[in-house]
Amino acid sequence: MSYSSAKRRRIKPLARPTSFDLNVSFDIRHYQNVKYGNIIKPYFPAVATNEAFHVMEGELLMNFKPGKGVTYRDHQMHAFSFANGLQSDDNTRLLSSKSNSLSTGGNDQRFNVLKKLQFAGVAVTGFKPETDVFEQGFVTTLGGLNTIFNNGKDTINAGDILAVDLPETVAANKRKRRALQTGIPNEKLQFVVRPLEKMIADYGENKTSTLSAYVIGTALSYSRAGQPVDIVLHRCNRWGFGTAKDTDQGIQSSRGGSAVPGGLDTSRFKKSKKTKKNKLPPTKTSNDA
Repeated sequence: MSYSSAKRRRIKPLARPTSFDLNVSFDIRHYQNVKYGNIIKPYFPAVATNEAFHVMEGELLMNFKPGKGVTYRDHQMHAFSFANGLQSDDNTRLLSSKSNSLSTGGNDQRFNVLKKLQFAGVAVTGFKPETDVFEQGFVTTLGGLNTIFNNGKDTINAGDILAVDLPETVAANKRKRRALQTGIPNEKLQFVVRPLEKMIADYGENKTSTLSAYVIGTALSYSRAGQPVDIVLHRCNRWGFGTAKDTDQGIQSSRGGSAVPGGLDTSRFKKSKKTKKNKLPPTKTSNDA
């Protein structure tokens, strides 16, 4: 094996201690809708290449929230790893001459696409819809140590809270704002990993509560775009920054980084009001008589 080919091998984790794995099914109906042109106005361009729909080891997976995609009655999670063909709630599409990146003002439409999805883990085994057995499915992991590919545009530092986001694309003959992973077709749009604070800065602090649902874990190593990153997968219900304050969802912060589960009873954190003691009237002395 030559040195150049050795460098192009896919990055795989050496070990996955404390992992939490589960079996999931491939979203075969969403795959068929995108491949055979049943998506009328996709926000992201559709693709018909078979390799673009394959689930590869280490890819970030997403699935539709209840009522936002095709309804299944088998009570299983139906996941996929491609963003091609996803639609916005308002059923609109950006012009082909413009970018659907955050810098061009497309964050509102991107947010409408993102909030239809939820994180479904990191793929442990692959799946090919045209050859593999659909009933058998594949394996995803939602917890433990993993090594994934930094396919976004941001630099990740150790200790960063990481979240999953939609990819950014640009018009033709322009530089792509995402790292391309070896073995992935260029036309396939993968879901990307980003620091949560970068997502909040792009989408707006008023969407912090919604974006907190896309937290996937904590980074353990430094990684530039296009490099592997070690991550401990975990979930958090609420995330915020700043001074702790009471809300109906729990305690959130708005500048500084602490995660507190939603729905927490915060009554014990409220300061009790001090009651004024009734003062007794002064006693009379002999001089007052």
